[in-house]
Amino acid sequence: MPPAVPGRATALARAFRPYRDVLSVRGVVLLELVGSLGRVPLFMAGIVCVLHVVQTLGLGYGPAGLVGAAATVGTAVSSPWRGWVVDRYGLRRALVPTVLAQAACWSIAPFLPYAGLLAVSFVAGALGPPVFTVVRQSLAVVVPPERRRTAFSLDAVLVEFSYMVGPAAGTAIALGSSTTTAMLVVGAAQVVAAAALFALDPPLRSAPADVEHRGAASRGGHGVWTSALLLAMACAFAADLVLSATDIGIVARLREEGAVGWTGLVLAVWAAGSVVGGLVHGVLPRAVPPWLLVACLGAATVPLTVLHGPLALALGAFVAGLFCAPVISATVDLVAHGVHESVRGRAMGWHAAATTVGAAAGAPLAGAVSDAGGTGAPFLVVGALGLVAGAVTAGLARRTRLRPRFP
Repeated sequence: MPPAVPGRATALARAFRPYRDVLSVRGVVLLELVGSLGRVPLFMAGIVCVLHVVQTLGLGYGPAGLVGAAATVGTAVSSPWRGWVVDRYGLRRALVPTVLAQAACWSIAPFLPYAGLLAVSFVAGALGPPVFTVVRQSLAVVVPPERRRTAFSLDAVLVEFSYMVGPAAGTAIALGSSTTTAMLVVGAAQVVAAAALFALDPPLRSAPADVEHRGAASRGGHGVWTSALLLAMACAFAADLVLSATDIGIVARLREEGAVGWTGLVLAVWAAGSVVGGLVHGVLPRAVPPWLLVACLGAATVPLTVLHGPLALALGAFVAGLFCAPVISATVDLVAHGVHESVRGRAMGWHAAATTVGAAAGAPLAGAVSDAGGTGAPFLVVGALGLVAGAVTAGLARRTRLRPRFP
């Protein structure tokens, strides 16, 4: 029996060799390092603002949620426009307003009354560091087409780790010091993230963008509205709606059962499922269409309706989590293959807007459904929506004869 262990280890190493190939591409490690560090303050910001409104300003969770909503609206509205700016003028020129805005907004936000905080949150969200879109856009350029799916899967997994670190770090600083200190730290980290992207200036085109190509991008010479982008946006919207609603549903179910202390563990297990699913998805011999993954995500979410107790809920969340990272990376892959690189910044911006709006819609939907039908109802409703969205987008893909050439 012992000799079999090295054999299994060799087989495992062989199976995950595509990740080694991706990481060996020049610039990928540094790009993902900068991207991961840049995402942490983005995930910190939400919980820090909630704690500031509730603890420091003495308001309720409703007003706190509106601050997050203002930032979300700013991000959703600006993402396509900022993608166009990157396509038209290049990354460094697009980042200058980001550095200035983050430094200004976060330096005054802790000292503003609630109304001022709302306005500043919108501006900070609208001009936040475009870490997600820039990293993905650059990966589509520097990584060979046959390894893009692996690269996007790795990126989605690293997003999960940033999501684990960000809120925990923000909470620790806010509770250990003050929410004012935490907000200043978030602002400083946002500025550093933007400055790091500026210094790195990762390639966003396979060749230097000349005047002719930039002019074509600005005039719409290469169409951004392809069937691939529209289907990717629909799948990304549906997936993030399901994920956002599931997040709220898990918290509501644990609170109802008097097991709030288990919330962090259950969410961590959910994220662990996403990590496992993302890693496996990146080494599959053939790509799985995003509409099928959306349907699987919905189907795996439905059983959470009847699960009770933190351990059972954690197990169910792990299974549902297996499809989280894969569905997001699959939609990004569809965008990367489905539009011309001269308009890829705009396309990634529209994709980011779809995910942002989906995440913003999922939370209030889960809250309303939970109030009306109990804490199990959100899982059933959004799971069914995921199944329907997967079926509809699959039908549209057939009607448009979309056959993305995924390597």
